[in-house]
Parts: sequence; structure tokens; C-alpha cells
Amino acid sequence: DSSMDELSDTDSDSNFPLMIPQDYLGLAFFSMLCCFWPLGIAAFYLSQKTNKASAQGDFQGANAASRQALWLSVLSIVFGIITYICAIAALISYLSAKPS
Repeated sequence: DSSMDELSDTDSDSNFPLMIPQDYLGLAFFSMLCCFWPLGIAAFYLSQKTNKASAQGDFQGANAASRQALWLSVLSIVFGIITYICAIAALISYLSAKPS
């Protein structure tokens, strides 16, 4: 019976504020500096918005901002990698086409 009481304590709504959504600040900062910066800036902004919403008790808004920050960070990294690959391919093509 004590295990049932323990289970109900962990599932109570009073523990909900402990589940603060992750802000992905480090990932957003990396994507802003090293990858596709326009999306990185938006991800960084949403990361900050996650912290502000959590501090105000708006966990639903914080969760939405957290998901958006993650997706924008990942998109920024993907676009950055694609841009770097295209730039390297263009440079290799340019240097190999030059007459020696």
C-alpha cells in the first residue's frame, strides 16, 4: 500500500513545475555562430523565450518555444552543413578547372 502512496505522490500535479522544458541555449548559440546564422538567431531568441515563459509559470508556452528552438537549431545546422559542402565543392571545382 505504501508503494501506491509513493506512486500517487510522484504523479501529482504539484511536481509539474519541476519539469521545466529544456531551453537548448547551447545548441542555439552554436547554430547561430557556426552554421546558418539567421535561423540560429531565431533559435537563440526562442531559447530565451523558453526561460522567460518558465519563470512566469507558462509551461505550455515554454514547451512550445523549446520545441521551436530545437527545430530551428537543427535546421540551422543542416543548412550550415549544406552551405559548407556546396562552398567546398565550388572551390574544388574552381581550382581544378584552372589551367596549370
